[in-house]
Amino acid sequence: MRSTVATIDLEALRWNLSVIRRRVDDARILGMVKANAYGHGIDRISRALIDDGVDALGVAFVEEGVLLRKIGINVPILVLTPIEPAEASSAVEHGLWTVVCSVETGRAVAQCAQDSGRVAEAHLYIDTGMHRDGVSPENALAMLDELDKLPTLSVSGICTHFATSDQLNDPFISEQLSEFNRVLDEAGSRGRSFAFIHAANTGAIWQKRESHFTLVRPGLSLYGYASPSEEELLLRPVMSISTRVVSRRRIRAGETVSYGRKFMASSDTTILTLPIGYGDGYLRALTGKTKCLIRGKEYPIVGVICMDECMVDVGNDDVSVGEEAIMLGRQSDEQGRMRSIDAEQLARWAGTIPYEITTAVSARVPRRYIG
Repeated sequence: MRSTVATIDLEALRWNLSVIRRRVDDARILGMVKANAYGHGIDRISRALIDDGVDALGVAFVEEGVLLRKIGINVPILVLTPIEPAEASSAVEHGLWTVVCSVETGRAVAQCAQDSGRVAEAHLYIDTGMHRDGVSPENALAMLDELDKLPTLSVSGICTHFATSDQLNDPFISEQLSEFNRVLDEAGSRGRSFAFIHAANTGAIWQKRESHFTLVRPGLSLYGYASPSEEELLLRPVMSISTRVVSRRRIRAGETVSYGRKFMASSDTTILTLPIGYGDGYLRALTGKTKCLIRGKEYPIVGVICMDECMVDVGNDDVSVGEEAIMLGRQSDEQGRMRSIDAEQLARWAGTIPYEITTAVSARVPRRYIG
């Protein structure tokens, strides 16, 4: 195993799930494991979530669901990106639930189910304002009527997705929720009910209890971010990334480091090289902004971040080849005080969001599971 490794703390994952459970009361939990479980490893994370009792798993694409079926995952799996007609056969074959945004897609799924002697399960996706996927509220019931005519398609769920749930007190979430409730009320007045009603992603779980319905879809909160404000419910980051110093050199004032000579030493200093770069998912956008921890002390990453390596300025400190450097995670200093760099901090430095930080960690970084 190379010295650069992502450590995945399954005990932290279980803690985060327990926090979510306390928040959502009786709602069932669909754990989002798309994009390789937000970079944490879809196979091990999915197994851990199932062992801890999640009711279903959520993926973005059919191939992610197929992968889970092939490794023996048998819980319900919902594909939350509308499938293409050519994917319907595979979705039905592997018993994946799909979201339906058009009659055409529903018919394609129903036909594949009929051909294989099955009944496929689907959820009607309502576009309440995200304007990415789904059917408009005005057309929802007419579409549902058409879908209900298909004997091999069971529309057992209905859902929507919030555009601003990660923004505290943004009023648009209430507007979307109102639109969704209007569709539910109209369907109910016609005697139509759903086993699965879901809208709440991570942000809505904490902001809008009335959005929990019968099922919630935690994503980033499973992995330790987007914490609620209550101190006793703080989430724990699941991923940390460490590496080791592979070389050190002294440079003189006026000498430069890395491509493009973007960094010039203002005085004589020691430069360390770490074997991690943007090929590992340590974003090039962090150039000139980010830091790492060595012996619990923050040191700046200097020069342009390379594909496979980056460099650290440790001044006149005596840091040796082979010492551990924390790129994401926690480390104690020589006095035992804990310091940390989390995905939210890296995201601020890179001008992005923590989702991109964890999902960017590439497949060539080994994952080590603990807990």
